Amino acid sequence: MYWLKLVKKKILTVVIYIFLFEILFQTAFFADFKFIKQPDLFYNGYCDQKYWNLNEKRINYRKKYLPHSILSFQKKGIFIPHKFHQNKLVEKKEFLKNEIALYGASYLDHPEFKNILEDNKNLIINNYALESYGLDQTYLSYKLTSHLNQNKTIVFGFLLEDLDRSIFNFREYQKVQFIFDNNKFELKNTPIKLNKEVVKSYDFYLYRFLKNFYNLSVNKFDPRLSKCKIDNKKDLFNYYFQNIVNESKKYNQKIIVITFNLQQDLTTTTSWRYKFIKNYFAKHNIIHIDSLEIMNNKSIETNEKIENYFGLDAHNNKKSFHYIIDEFLSIYRAI
Repeated sequence: MYWLKLVKKKILTVVIYIFLFEILFQTAFFADFKFIKQPDLFYNGYCDQKYWNLNEKRINYRKKYLPHSILSFQKKGIFIPHKFHQNKLVEKKEFLKNEIALYGASYLDHPEFKNILEDNKNLIINNYALESYGLDQTYLSYKLTSHLNQNKTIVFGFLLEDLDRSIFNFREYQKVQFIFDNNKFELKNTPIKLNKEVVKSYDFYLYRFLKNFYNLSVNKFDPRLSKCKIDNKKDLFNYYFQNIVNESKKYNQKIIVITFNLQQDLTTTTSWRYKFIKNYFAKHNIIHIDSLEIMNNKSIETNEKIENYFGLDAHNNKKSFHYIIDEFLSIYRAI
């Protein structure tokens, strides 16, 4: 029948085009054509390990930091054990009102944040935060040092999207990864081997391109809105903070959490992370300083634009860090 031949011809044409486009992509990857070999075209950086494997951005942290067998890197001049402590004695002494320990990533490690906080000369600060840490590394830095900061206020500060970093074993460098196995989370990819090369893998790039384009289109072309691996991310978050709370009770610590936001959270829409994390802290009575709420309120109160609260590095600037730290100090002094 004529119509059947026509259908077969069209199907064959589509198959040929798919084959040709795939050859084009494979050739571009093999020849290392940078204008095509872009991770954002094929993968979502909040979901896909291959995004980071393909990403050629490599920051040389070795010049600034010390290697660490669990955390990958740590600051110089601050002690972090390479083994988890067991059966450490609990110190029976009064709460140290003026001593705090900071855990987090680039926000608590930001020069503006540190300068403003350190202006409070009555505070004794141990800052374990390090740029590039995921929430998994933030949690692990606390677990490794919690016994060294007994009877103190513990401050966690993180970007909401730092949670997503937990699902990867490589970003700009080799890092740990928690895998759920035998009904519990187990730490993998340790000890860290920073010189370990990323294993090259091949893919069906036309399929990846089309799939990525579709996922972007249904998420307003904003990759952070994707709910990929959401259950795994939520389970990891619950695991981290359940253990943090238990540990803090053991060592007589008071917990304060500061959450930070990308500018898009304020200017367009928040992602699923915002409501989930905010509700978690409210449900478990964890003191939570919500940067988004602070900046929205200040913007209304002072008639300032949200854009004026962020620097060129996409982090908070001096003005908004001041607002956030003022709120932190107010709460800290009251507890």
